[in-house]
Amino acid sequence: MRFSTFIARNMLNRKVRTALTVLGLSVGIAAVMILTGVAWGFERSFMKIYQTKGIDLVVVRAGISNQLSSNLEESVADRVRKVQGVADVSPSVMDTVSFEDRNLVSVLANGWEGGSRLFNGVRLLEGRAIKAGDGRVVMLGRVLGMNLGKSVGDEVGVAGEPFQVVGIFESDSLFENGGLIVPIRELQRMMGRQGQVTGLVVAATSAEPGFVEALSRRIERDIPGVAAVPARNFVQSDLQIRLTKTMAWATTAVALVLGSIGLLNTMVMSVFERTGEVGLLRALGWRRRRVLALILGEAMVLGLLGAAVGTALAYLGVRALVLDPTSRGFIDPNLPPAVVGIGLGMGLGLSLLGGLYPALRAAALDPTEALRHE
Repeated sequence: MRFSTFIARNMLNRKVRTALTVLGLSVGIAAVMILTGVAWGFERSFMKIYQTKGIDLVVVRAGISNQLSSNLEESVADRVRKVQGVADVSPSVMDTVSFEDRNLVSVLANGWEGGSRLFNGVRLLEGRAIKAGDGRVVMLGRVLGMNLGKSVGDEVGVAGEPFQVVGIFESDSLFENGGLIVPIRELQRMMGRQGQVTGLVVAATSAEPGFVEALSRRIERDIPGVAAVPARNFVQSDLQIRLTKTMAWATTAVALVLGSIGLLNTMVMSVFERTGEVGLLRALGWRRRRVLALILGEAMVLGLLGAAVGTALAYLGVRALVLDPTSRGFIDPNLPPAVVGIGLGMGLGLSLLGGLYPALRAAALDPTEALRHE
């Protein structure tokens, strides 16, 4: 009988136990993959905002962990422009609004100046872009426009005020696709922040990391009370992204512990029930390492099956999340290959954690004693 046949037969002889073990592993692996995929998707989407716009630094109030809570005088932009090495500065106001009639909450609202660098990477699908001198006009991201059922020429209520839709746009960033853009003066007025911005985006004369870091230090030295953070560092330090990553790693730890215990229980019971069989194999000339490979092989198959089913559940779970209009503009429905690799790695890791002890125990059985076992 082939080695693989032994493994298949032993698992099929215990169909219910095998199915329940695989199901338990797959649920844990799917949860980890979904949370990790969402966290990485957030980070990638934020990074695309800065990459497509050619932004090297983000200037915010020192000590804040989120741009929404930042508050700078708009005049700071003129001071930043005078710093050697600065090529361009664009002020930005950021807030969130809700459309309760459509069950949409925390929709990202951007206040930009017409023609600023922030419009780089924004592709018009319909209508026109915001320009200098515009009043109550709004550009809707493709996903938000679809969720609201609005197109160019329609009126939409933003924070209780009527705005005319002048453009529908698409961006490489999920956050921008699910958000809106209004003239910076209008958002300042609505927020009661006249003359203030939540942040400044800076393009350096050189994108070399060393140059950007030196420019950051010069800005912070010349303008007390501000933090000039390289774009990548700013994204990685964002509070929401860090919280999502922490949840993903915590879920991974819990899934590893529970999954390994479940697999350990399955494999220990399997070895105990087959003590006589193991003794017979040893009496027929099977070496300890072959018995060890047999039990580990069974654990490996269970782990890989759990990873395969978990991956399928994760794909279904992410697609189910984007059916909700609230999250449709913020979650990438596609899991990156690295996340699939994490699922496979978890399956292999759980196989080792849950199968090693039972395999060592089976290999250590004395053939004579094992044959006496009932």
